[in-house]
Amino acid sequence: MGCAHRTCGAINMSEDDLLSQEEKDALIKGVESGDVDTDQTDIGSSEARAFNFASRELRLLDSLPRLQTVSELFVEASSDAIGKMFRADPAIEPNPLTTRAQQDFIESLSSLCHVAVCTMSPLEGRWILALETRLLYILVDRYFGGKGLAPSANRNKQFTPIEQRLARQVTDLLLTELALAFEDVAVLEPAIESIEENPEHLTLPVSHEPVIQLSLNIGFVEDAGLCHIVLPYAMFETIKDKLNLASDTKAPKYNDEWQPKIRQGLRQANLKVTAELDELNLTLRQILDLVPGDVLPIKSPDNVTVKAEGEVLFFGKFGTTEGHNAVKITQSVFE
Repeated sequence: MGCAHRTCGAINMSEDDLLSQEEKDALIKGVESGDVDTDQTDIGSSEARAFNFASRELRLLDSLPRLQTVSELFVEASSDAIGKMFRADPAIEPNPLTTRAQQDFIESLSSLCHVAVCTMSPLEGRWILALETRLLYILVDRYFGGKGLAPSANRNKQFTPIEQRLARQVTDLLLTELALAFEDVAVLEPAIESIEENPEHLTLPVSHEPVIQLSLNIGFVEDAGLCHIVLPYAMFETIKDKLNLASDTKAPKYNDEWQPKIRQGLRQANLKVTAELDELNLTLRQILDLVPGDVLPIKSPDNVTVKAEGEVLFFGKFGTTEGHNAVKITQSVFE
């Protein structure tokens, strides 16, 4: 009965519980008879892993707030550059900046992947720009006139010469835009040191320093693939003070394609131009006393004021030319 008493105490419920009294009695009876197993459920034998909440990795991105602005500028500029190269507006969705171990990232890549090991002079160290296989297939399909769709499965165990050449062009393009995104922080020169198609063959030195990862989902229709930029935190040591300064505004990006179009559009805009011969001041009583036939005296129109949409632009003299009334410009307000 001791067990029964303990069981009753364990399942004692309030009046608001869903079990009826009959269900409670049946449960108690099942426990006493052994039909209901009361052994503790096995919650697994995996060992607990140590986690340091004061870890330096958790504070890395907070110590480089301007890096977020740089990444936003890079994404915007890359979208424009890829759009021009592939003659279509890409959909680029950046994942949040994260920190992780360098080896963990390398092991997460598939056995076939375009991995460029790069430098960033004058910064020390090497970093990675990786185009995953699916993204490369999407880019190739779009480049040759397709919609930008990847096959359902990888076609080859290695990239074709065309795929290799296009991957190199896209990588060079992204390096150029990355340098522009950093230009308000420091003048950097990203460059490719080597290219590997199998991440297992990378010869990067194993480092215990964390890396900062920016991953982009790039596509043109409903299909998309990933591009990764992985930069060692230690690389920014010499410019850390500049990246620690938060930037409130984005640097404007000069676009040499739209400027001539805007200039041409402004030159062709229609404006209402008026030429005022003279002005006359009258009192309200004088205006109310005016009747048809009254003559208002004005001075000789030696000086004419030329306005565009009500704004004074020029002064001139009234006259005629080829049988038409005209104004000869004698002075500009811009002089």
